[in-house]
Amino acid sequence: MKSAPKKNCINHSSTFILPLIIVSLLSTFIPYFKIDLLITKAIQDVPSHFFSKTMWFVSTIGNIPYIIIIVAATCLLFYIFNQKKEAVLLSLTTVGSVLSGSLIKTLVDRPRPSEDLVQVSAWLSDKSFPSNHTLVFTLFFGFLLYLLFYKQKRTILHFLFALILFFPIATIGLSRIYLGVHWASDVLGGYLLGIIWLIFTIRLYNSYHGKR
Repeated sequence: MKSAPKKNCINHSSTFILPLIIVSLLSTFIPYFKIDLLITKAIQDVPSHFFSKTMWFVSTIGNIPYIIIIVAATCLLFYIFNQKKEAVLLSLTTVGSVLSGSLIKTLVDRPRPSEDLVQVSAWLSDKSFPSNHTLVFTLFFGFLLYLLFYKQKRTILHFLFALILFFPIATIGLSRIYLGVHWASDVLGGYLLGIIWLIFTIRLYNSYHGKR
């Protein structure tokens, strides 16, 4: 009976690993898909000043040094409030996720969107697939969401905090596409890899607490 949840967790990971492999392989040989171009143009054509400001804000907090400060400050707070396991685990897996994303970027070697195809708001020197912003946000804020409800009585306040934490996860992909620094398939790769890392992180956390 104890092996069932563990096997179930592995199956959940496999659900995202296979699509990630497929998208990664396709992105190695295809600079962008037609649907990537259509999605970018649709998002960049949204006629809203508020939407534009929101996209810039969300994307900016994922830039260095801001994301480093956010992650470090969060882990420090965990440590100060005697949540040392959470602090160490979150810091290590966040660093690990960035390294894995950077490795895949090197292997896939996909170019960033070009100015002759879409509006490019920022020129970046590294490769396009996957989106590390999306990857880190999915893992970091996703794990905070999990901790918010872990062994906690669910109240209205919890759900309000959950909405705040979910917002950057839901909008970071849109923001990267809006700024013209990633294709939608890059963002998809970031979400898939981020979910895999999140499942892995939760699994480690639960194993430490004897929860299989």
